[in-house]
Amino acid sequence: MQTNNTRIIHRDDLPLGGFAGIIETRMVQNPKLWKDAANRTDISHGLGDFLYLATGHFKPNDGAPLHPHRDVDIVSFIPNGAVGHEGSMGHGTKIEGPGIQVQRAGTGIEHAEFSLNGEKADLVQLWFAPPQKGLEPGYQDYKLEPGKLTTVLGGNDQHTFHNTMTVQIGLLNEGDKATSDHPFIAFLNEGEATANGIPVKSGDLIEGDTLEFVAHTPSSLVLIQHTETF
Repeated sequence: MQTNNTRIIHRDDLPLGGFAGIIETRMVQNPKLWKDAANRTDISHGLGDFLYLATGHFKPNDGAPLHPHRDVDIVSFIPNGAVGHEGSMGHGTKIEGPGIQVQRAGTGIEHAEFSLNGEKADLVQLWFAPPQKGLEPGYQDYKLEPGKLTTVLGGNDQHTFHNTMTVQIGLLNEGDKATSDHPFIAFLNEGEATANGIPVKSGDLIEGDTLEFVAHTPSSLVLIQHTETF
């Protein structure tokens, strides 16, 4: 099988960082937002309006203090644990893993996020440029159904925030497949699989022209592609 210009980036090959009560590895930094990232060959530079991906965890009873966002769409995937939320919108809500919160910062919001229950909470967070600036802020929450990919941003679903990029997240069973006939970036948060015939494992970022993904163990997968080709 041809590998279709497939590139695999291993999380463990990248520096570990973070801020406040979050430990994370930054795997995607788009030069549209991080100009210095253009000189880095160890990370992905994103795809279209897909700007950023970090994976890591909130420390127990810790997290990110109150901080602002504006004109960015943020997808937060909590595979395990529970994350509380405080701020100018959605105050008092929580995400319980495996769960997803999509935040449209729009004209501006402030929020804080932190682990609950005295345990660390795993996190995969993605940033996207919105289709236009100055949109009305809002939140959307999603629960995942085993064995399928759920569209949480973009796509053709009127219940998601419109975006030029489509994000699907799924809890796949052994033998389940995910495909794309167009340029994509995918992140395998948990599990073992093959992507275009190449073995991949937990923490691998995959990018290429087309995708044929097959899960060999129960797997959690994030798949990003252009909405116009979705």
